[in-house]
Amino acid sequence: MAQLLGAAETVLALLPALVANASPVLLRGHGHPVDGGRRFRDGRPVLGKGKTFEGLLIGTLYGAVVAYLLSAAMGAAAVFPAGCAAAIGALLGDMAAAFIKRRLGLERGAPAPVLDQLDFYSGAIVATIAAGYLPAPIPAAILGVSVPLLHRATNIAAYRLGLKNVPW
Repeated sequence: MAQLLGAAETVLALLPALVANASPVLLRGHGHPVDGGRRFRDGRPVLGKGKTFEGLLIGTLYGAVVAYLLSAAMGAAAVFPAGCAAAIGALLGDMAAAFIKRRLGLERGAPAPVLDQLDFYSGAIVATIAAGYLPAPIPAAILGVSVPLLHRATNIAAYRLGLKNVPW
């Protein structure tokens, strides 16, 4: 049976997803592509060079560390496993979006409004539920509305800091 998270637990459990999603940019696109450079039957890359094992590892690690720290600081035991699931889900959601973007013929770094902002958040929600933790609907929805704005602001900041090649 799934455990229903309270409002604060929901927010705390989903924050590691934002950290996980942002962390791979620190690698500046270097690493070993998850798809191994393979192409899909349409001739386009499966995911592309930007989705790397190193990015997956650093995102998972940073997300898990944040989940642990939030769980310990707030005395909310469910936040750690739910936050770890959210972090992994965020990265998998981002990979799913990369797959969709490649099928649409969009190159790495090309904007895909809405998809770019909600891919990782949707993945985080799905993974959290799959791990047996049900986020409280209202806080999850409020975060869902806030995430695109926060995502845009952090991408602009990363671009200005020279961590990203594009501001989206």
